[in-house]
Amino acid sequence: MFLRYVFLLVVVLLLSACGTPPLKVSEDPESRRIALERLNEFKVSGGLGVWTAEESISTRIDWQQSGQDFDILVRLPAGLSSVRVSQKDRVAMVQRGGTDPVTGSSAAVLLQQALGLGVAVPIEQMSLWMRGLPGERAESVQYDDQNRLAAMNYRDSQSTLWRAKVLKYSVFDNIHVPAIITATGGPYNIRLVLKEWSRVPSDDTALIQPATQVGGSSGRLKVPGR
Repeated sequence: MFLRYVFLLVVVLLLSACGTPPLKVSEDPESRRIALERLNEFKVSGGLGVWTAEESISTRIDWQQSGQDFDILVRLPAGLSSVRVSQKDRVAMVQRGGTDPVTGSSAAVLLQQALGLGVAVPIEQMSLWMRGLPGERAESVQYDDQNRLAAMNYRDSQSTLWRAKVLKYSVFDNIHVPAIITATGGPYNIRLVLKEWSRVPSDDTALIQPATQVGGSSGRLKVPGR
C-alpha cells in the first residue's frame, strides 16, 4: 500500500513538471518587432572577425547602445592598439590607443580611415541587425519559419552592397535576438558573435571605457595574414 502511494506521488510530480510552461518568448511578429524596437538601451559583448581572401583578424567587441547613440570598444590582438568608436548626437568619434580622437559625421567612414579598410564597415546598420531589425534601407529582406530576420541586402553611402545573414538566435529578456551575424561587402567578410547581453538604464551615460584608458600603439591597423 505504501509503495503504491509513493508510486502515485511520483507520477503526479512528474506530470506537474511536464505541465510547467517554458520560458515565454513572444512569437507574434508584430509583438516581436515592437519589443525589438524598444530594445534600444543595452550592452552586449562578443567577438568580431573581419577577413578577405588573403588576410584576417579576430577581435573582442564591447558595444553599448543608447537610442541612436553608441559606444564601441574593439580590442585588437596583442601588439595592436584597441579602437574606440562612438556616436553621440550625430557626431561620430574614433580613437586609437592614447592618440587624440578624430571626429566626423560618419562612424563607419572614420573607422574605415583608422583601420585602412577598402570599404566602410556599416556600423550604424549593425546596431539594428544585432537586434534582428533590417532597417528602413534594407532590401530583399527574408525571414525564417519563426518570422525572425534571416537575411537582407543593404547598400551604404559608398554604394557598397552588403549581404547580411543571421545564422543563430538566442533569447535575451524573453526576446529572440541574433547570436551570430555574417555580412559580406566588397572584398570583406564580417562575422559578429553576440554572447553577453544586459540592459542599460536610460540615465546611465557612462561609457564602456574612458578614452584615456584605451592603450596600445598608434598608426594604421595592418591586418595580419592567416
